[in-house]
Amino acid sequence: MRVFRRVAVLAAAFTVALACGGTSGGGSSASTSCSKTYKVGLVTDVGKLSDKSFNANSWQGVLDAQSDASLCIQAKAIESNSSEDYQKNLRLFGDGGYQAVVAVGFNLGADAQSFAKAYPNVKVIMVDSAPDTGAPQNVSGLLFREDQAGFLAGAVAGLYTKSNVVAGVYGLNIPPVERYRVGYENGAKYVNPKITTLGVYQTACSCPKDFNDPDWGKARGLEFADRQADVIFGAGGNTGNGALLAALQKNVACVGVDVDQFNSYPEAAPCLLTSAEKHLALAVKTAVTQAVKGQFKAGIQTFDATTGGVGVAPYHNFDSKLTSDQKSKIDTIAKGLQDGSIKTGATS
Repeated sequence: MRVFRRVAVLAAAFTVALACGGTSGGGSSASTSCSKTYKVGLVTDVGKLSDKSFNANSWQGVLDAQSDASLCIQAKAIESNSSEDYQKNLRLFGDGGYQAVVAVGFNLGADAQSFAKAYPNVKVIMVDSAPDTGAPQNVSGLLFREDQAGFLAGAVAGLYTKSNVVAGVYGLNIPPVERYRVGYENGAKYVNPKITTLGVYQTACSCPKDFNDPDWGKARGLEFADRQADVIFGAGGNTGNGALLAALQKNVACVGVDVDQFNSYPEAAPCLLTSAEKHLALAVKTAVTQAVKGQFKAGIQTFDATTGGVGVAPYHNFDSKLTSDQKSKIDTIAKGLQDGSIKTGATS
């Protein structure tokens, strides 16, 4: 389960464009070895490419597919500033002749499906959102068992804690975030019956603050530390990153989300016990490659413990602070999640 992840830390530019064999910039041309390029666009949620987790790692999946020279991919990302940007940004790619578009985040689901109906020749890859019944056949939804990743991370927290209090600062109360929370809290309870779990969701405001309010996240993290939490899970993009910084300030442990944030968010590395990972880059690269090769899979593709789609990151600086028995326990739980003998308690 200790899988190192390469994560690109990207600047918060409005667009990023790269071409097959080319260089970064506003629209470089394809390599002469590519007689035709396959244009792939990505639209972020309001968390943006600077979130050091969800949006950034989804974009990394596009870049990983682009690195395969045989695919001849030209890729571009557009960041959304609010929910009102979703449809506009998607249509920029549709009108620009892009053959595939990646819509990152549950909140883009409705707009992505509306876009797919209007642009039937564009393959639409939705990250964290399932197509509705009757959705067009040019839509593929990439889903993850966040509850399994959260369960493992919660088990690590439950074994590590000295105060028997662990906490989570979450983004919006949407299915992927809820699965993280349920898994995390149940994983902690699975290994430690004395545990107390604390948690709070971010209130929706339909504005750029959604998943992008580190000050709010830090304030909640500081509050939980004052209530004796000695492990704090930050699961909500930049909002969750604020909670990691709170843990760092209070000299308690923290748990990252989506990717190995020890690598992607070095500012928080000293407090990172582990990270609950869903392997977004792998999933996005897989779906993009399928589209380019004419093997596009409409409907739902699920990435879970059985496929290596979720897991936990290495313990890094905390490795010596966990006993061999505790590490063995986490490995046993991972196997139980894989074979189905351990359930997370999540219902959605």
